[in-house]
Amino acid sequence: MKHIKNNLVPVCIFLLAVISFYFADVSGKYLASEIYTRFIRNALFVLALILPISCGMGINFAIVVGAISAQMAIVFAIDLMLEGPAALLFTMSVSIFLSIVFGLMVAALLNRAKGREMIVSIMIGQLSSVLYQFVFMVAFGLIITPHNEAILLDRGIGVRSMIDAKNISSVIDGIFPFQLDGKTYSLFPLIIIAVFALLLFYIQRSRLGVLAKAVGKNIHTADVLGLKTNKIRSLCIVISTIFAAMSQILYVTDFGTVNVYTGHIGMDTNAAAAILVGGATLKGASMKNCFLGLILFHALFITSPMAGQNLFQNPSVGEYFRSFLAYGVIIIALIMNLKTEKKKASFA
Repeated sequence: MKHIKNNLVPVCIFLLAVISFYFADVSGKYLASEIYTRFIRNALFVLALILPISCGMGINFAIVVGAISAQMAIVFAIDLMLEGPAALLFTMSVSIFLSIVFGLMVAALLNRAKGREMIVSIMIGQLSSVLYQFVFMVAFGLIITPHNEAILLDRGIGVRSMIDAKNISSVIDGIFPFQLDGKTYSLFPLIIIAVFALLLFYIQRSRLGVLAKAVGKNIHTADVLGLKTNKIRSLCIVISTIFAAMSQILYVTDFGTVNVYTGHIGMDTNAAAAILVGGATLKGASMKNCFLGLILFHALFITSPMAGQNLFQNPSVGEYFRSFLAYGVIIIALIMNLKTEKKKASFA
């Protein structure tokens, strides 16, 4: 009973997912294939939230900046007409470089907003999105000279909203293929996720991981002990941004197209919802929370629209279910986590 109380959020979401699956009336194979697809698209986004939470910065909604870095790198690779492994290597290298530069800028802002990091990170994500859209809607073709005019709008200024990314996705598609629910998938993205998960596992147990937990537990005590708290927090944000960029690359390669202006929007919200569903709090998160939350959240995210449609005989209601889920889960999970933390504090 105590174990259930300590994991109330995952248990509640699991029950909702079972009910939603029943009313959605879909096969287990269909659900498994959809969960796998969403897992490879979003796993690194959720893993990207662990280090900032560990060092006391809460949920880093500025992971959008990492997604933007990847989108920029992908558009540049397409503009340069790169193909095959060269395109993928170029995209990953430029994404990491931009993530380090932008991540340091984000970290500098968040270090000036101690205690209000979550709100500031939301604002940073929104501002970054606007600036990014301005660059590719106005500057590309007007200030930046394109090499591939096929990606431009008819007026010659601005990038098209949808661009074919087969030059990158084709590299991954044929590696370790397997069949699920009549569709062909690649195991290679899962291997990439496993590599980054092991890297995060190592970081958490390294000197940086130990110091990050110390800073997260009590930043004032860490300052008194002489720890370079700003540097530690900055490193955590940079690593988080790199993870988000790699996740966006996997997301785009799975789709095969780049949604230039809106492809990065909502990634932070879904990642935050997933990790909270897995039982994480604003002060502590683990990879168990990440992977459990990913499966539970997306199982409910997939089945809830169909369940809503079957219950109310209205497709629009089903989509409202999906929108409510993404934001409602975050609020409910935060409220339940805050209550749990207050109870723990009262017993301490």
